[in-house]
Amino acid sequence: MKKLLVLLFIGTCGLSYGQASFQGNQLLDVYGGGPNFMKYNFYGGGPNSLGSVGTTSIPPSGLKYSYMISNDMSIGVDVMYNSLRQSYVSTDTVFVDTAWTYVTSNYMDLKSRLRIQARFNFMIPTSSPNVDSYFGLAVGTNNRWQKQWVNGLLTNNENSSTLVQVPVSARICYGFRYFFNYNMSIGAEVGIGGPLFSAQFSYKF
Repeated sequence: MKKLLVLLFIGTCGLSYGQASFQGNQLLDVYGGGPNFMKYNFYGGGPNSLGSVGTTSIPPSGLKYSYMISNDMSIGVDVMYNSLRQSYVSTDTVFVDTAWTYVTSNYMDLKSRLRIQARFNFMIPTSSPNVDSYFGLAVGTNNRWQKQWVNGLLTNNENSSTLVQVPVSARICYGFRYFFNYNMSIGAEVGIGGPLFSAQFSYKF
């Protein structure tokens, strides 16, 4: 995907003006990307963990809607979600009858994040009438959840009030869409404040 991104980025740079979307167009994007940084901040695994039993991960994915208010700019909304669920067995020490003993328990941890952002795309002139090239800015909410079950019982349930220090999220990115017909396109984005890399399918109406 990196090679495709580089080739299409080079292709968008030219002296002539080309663009696929114009004032009045509406676009709906479905996308998925990565990496899922929750995998690198797994809060449940510890020195007593006996290994992961199962992992279910939803990488940063979402839905974007944008409306071209001019030939040079669109406004819209970006809804982004990602999560990580892991199950494992851990041996813990507990104090029973005046003595320490070892108890093996089944754990399941769930972390999730939801961001709803106002999105602004600024169009960049390209050398192809089939390509949209844009620089994007977004700002919005920053909601997180974290839960833990031990032997099937919910023992920890936290939300944004305790997990989030900055309640606002933001994103800066560069993206493109290649329209293989008037309505449909494929594309990609690179950015920070969300997936570093993402692929997207777009529908223009």
